[in-house]
Amino acid sequence: MSLLRFDSTTNDWVIFAPSRARRPDEFRGACPKPTVESPGKVCPFCPGNEHLTPPEIFRVPAWGLPKPTDWRVRVIPNRFPALRIEEPIDGSTDGSPIFRHRGGCGAHEVIIESPDHDVFLAQQPVEQIEALLRTMQERHNDLLRDPRFQMIVLFKNHGEGAGTSLRHPHCQLIATPVVPRLLRTKLGIAVDYYDMTGHCLYCVLRNDELEASQRVVVQNSDYAAFLPYASHVPFETWILPLSHHASFGDVERSKLRPLAEILKSVLQKLSAGLDNPDYNLTINTVPRGDEDKNYFLWHIEILPRLTTPAGFELGSGMSINTVLPEEAAAYLRNVDVA
Repeated sequence: MSLLRFDSTTNDWVIFAPSRARRPDEFRGACPKPTVESPGKVCPFCPGNEHLTPPEIFRVPAWGLPKPTDWRVRVIPNRFPALRIEEPIDGSTDGSPIFRHRGGCGAHEVIIESPDHDVFLAQQPVEQIEALLRTMQERHNDLLRDPRFQMIVLFKNHGEGAGTSLRHPHCQLIATPVVPRLLRTKLGIAVDYYDMTGHCLYCVLRNDELEASQRVVVQNSDYAAFLPYASHVPFETWILPLSHHASFGDVERSKLRPLAEILKSVLQKLSAGLDNPDYNLTINTVPRGDEDKNYFLWHIEILPRLTTPAGFELGSGMSINTVLPEEAAAYLRNVDVA
């Protein structure tokens, strides 16, 4: 059973998902990194092993005339979900108004990026990345049809240091019944800026970065990728559209191909320039009901896991970045991925 508990000191909700973890006494000696994949281990995400996963939610068929097990992208429920569709959404308290909780209602899905076990996203053809992006958009829009869900968080963990537990390349999404605090904060700042200026903060940021040019890594006719002026981690990279949409779900299908092209280029440069680093990727978008608002611009954030946050960062919430984004961007621009 999953549930959410409210942290009154941060005005944020914490998800408790006991089914995803071990018993408390089993955390002893858990500091060493776990092995992601043992030799000879059967991969449940590989073709032919579909029976090892929960029932399929969605698939993109293979090119040509598909056989029953042929697919390009496949979506399944997470076997150990953080939130569950079956859980109640109602809230209550545990003896004090401070101890608020609510049911762990939500959704947690795994998007298997391709049938290829050892081909990472940066190595995939553009057509496959486009199919993945279309699938992510399809699942985003489908889950928002459920009025219980307020936010769809689309993300990818690449590598053991980024939190992945299976080598086979995959993304995930979690639909939440609340808007998480970090997202509320970012959205609130964007709303305040729009109210004061009449402009989208992220559009202004994008335009100013393009004008400055020194942190831009790559650009095409529809998207720009750059390292933000105030990057929180080394080689943090954002991909922003050149046309305005608040929601990833509203992006025209014709714009997903150039998105796939620039995403592949960025990931190739990071992989070749930094020796295939672990990274987290998120698609930042608006919550339910704000799809038609002008205060926000959906975008992709890629956070390489090159350093480990220590006591100061965790205690203060302030980042320490050891690489200036101008220097990092110049390095990535010169990485040859041809």
